[in-house]
Amino acid sequence: MINVGCLAILITGLIALFAGYPLIVYFTQSQASTLGAYNLGGINASGQVPDIPSHRGLIDVDTPKSAYTRTSLVDGSKYELVFSDEFNVEGRSFYPGDDPYWEAVDLHYWSTNNIEWYDPAQVTTAGGSLRIELSAKQEHNLNYTGGMLSSWNKFCFTGGYIEANVSLPGSSKTYGLWPAVWTMGNLGRAGYDGQQMVHPGPKVNGQYVGRSAPEIDVFEAQVEQHTLVGAVSQSGQWAPFNAAFVWDNSSTNLIISDPANSKLNTFVGNEWQQTTSVVTNTNQNCYTQEGGCFSTYGFEYKPGNDGYIQWVNDDKMVWEIKGAGMGADSKTQISQRPVPEEPMYILANLGMSYNFGPIDFEHLVFPAYMLVDYIRVYQPADQQNIGCDPPDFPTANYINTYIEAYTNPNITTWVDDYKQRMPKNRLIDQC
Repeated sequence: MINVGCLAILITGLIALFAGYPLIVYFTQSQASTLGAYNLGGINASGQVPDIPSHRGLIDVDTPKSAYTRTSLVDGSKYELVFSDEFNVEGRSFYPGDDPYWEAVDLHYWSTNNIEWYDPAQVTTAGGSLRIELSAKQEHNLNYTGGMLSSWNKFCFTGGYIEANVSLPGSSKTYGLWPAVWTMGNLGRAGYDGQQMVHPGPKVNGQYVGRSAPEIDVFEAQVEQHTLVGAVSQSGQWAPFNAAFVWDNSSTNLIISDPANSKLNTFVGNEWQQTTSVVTNTNQNCYTQEGGCFSTYGFEYKPGNDGYIQWVNDDKMVWEIKGAGMGADSKTQISQRPVPEEPMYILANLGMSYNFGPIDFEHLVFPAYMLVDYIRVYQPADQQNIGCDPPDFPTANYINTYIEAYTNPNITTWVDDYKQRMPKNRLIDQC
């Protein structure tokens, strides 16, 4: 009888373990959710819920509570943290599908004549930082291999403040590297140049508005060839263009905090863009081959015609452009270009190109690497707008309609490669 009783207890226990326990877990355990709403509070634009140790949503659990709020550079109003990545988890992978918010590209960035191939293997995390490496190794018939990380169509924001804490690559005395942290409108995917059209709208009220892929740079870093001093260009890119690229840079619309350390960039644009840029010297110790310290770069912006962009270098506001500076131009018969209203995604990359300046191969040390301690995004407490497909500026339907242009970097032309037709316009086609 004792043996029968023990056997009954054992059988009951096994049934409870293999049948009862799954039912108990199903009905009692908290399930992964969207944490509030589509693309808010924990999912990306593709609907994925992140499952990365120490990174459980839009706000990284490693972000200190003291960094959950900040004040506006302009009016001191309260801004709240809406996204952060502290990059503290060691050895992360950013190959396609490995991360809910980031993806490293695998392509040649030929449109700016880069001399390296971008490989996802060059982007990882180490020592509490994002590490993007540029190596002197051949790949795809190119002699160098670098990295580019992007949150395209995964995390976007409209308005607010973005900040990156960075140790720049190489030495502040050696020129030739092209590191950058920047943002771009979600309708354009960097490196996929076959996507050359723009979605026409619509707005919620039924009106149409011209669409584009604007660019605001947190920084593009350079070392001046003759002075051997490290600096960053912090810029906004605009279209259509003013006559001779001359914008209204009066003292009302252009504010430079320290003219001794910051100068208007002599580059004002080309056939692809009009550029408003100021070049500012960096903290010369915050390079990986120098003191190795980290320096904070960022910008705060308000979208729209009455908006502004303010840039930060080494945790100090260095310059500002007011929206009125890009007002209507009667010479070219264009109206005001608003401070970008498109949902903006984030990029970080390290490469080289003669387009950006001369390259001192004799003194550059490879591998070179850029370290990013964190990236954080803040927005006004009462004006939060995150997501890559907002109602006023939708992108999902257009991207899905022309998805091959956004996912095949070998498509380089809209008509010949992608076999699409150019849209008509009244100036050329009399329509």
